[in-house]
Amino acid sequence: MIKNNAGIQQFLDAAHEETDKSGKQCDLITFNEFWDEKYGAAEMSFDRRAFLNDVGSIQSVNQITYYQELTSYKKGIAPVVFFFKRIIRKINAFLFLPLVAAQNTFNLSVSSFAGHVRNYINREENTRNIFLKREKELEDRIALQGAQIRELQRTVNELRDAVDTLTGGNGR
Repeated sequence: MIKNNAGIQQFLDAAHEETDKSGKQCDLITFNEFWDEKYGAAEMSFDRRAFLNDVGSIQSVNQITYYQELTSYKKGIAPVVFFFKRIIRKINAFLFLPLVAAQNTFNLSVSSFAGHVRNYINREENTRNIFLKREKELEDRIALQGAQIRELQRTVNELRDAVDTLTGGNGR
């Protein structure tokens, strides 16, 4: 993967070659390794709560409107300003209405995708919680069975001792 490294990779390659010739060990990492370590997406931590909040806000505000209320801060000539603003809006409507419609379609697609990802994350979290609960139940059953096995072993040992005592010898 080539990154905008401005000759750094060539410098590091030269340093590697020089250390190879000298027989010493070069512990320099490559520029790409540095870039991936410093700026790679794998290093970003995932905040589930923030993600779910962001998805909720995307889904609640994913449509934009072309029509905005006209305002004027000029008290005396406000009707004239409104008139000209309406004319400008109607003249430019053919430019902006298709753009707004396309943007709304894209926003709806992104919102839908984010909703699916949210549902996937929630389903995975629920599945994980179910598995953890089931694991705890099984661990408790294993512990209970272990206690029962120890109790049965103690009972078997007592019965062996009783049989040994009755037979007058060591039956083992």
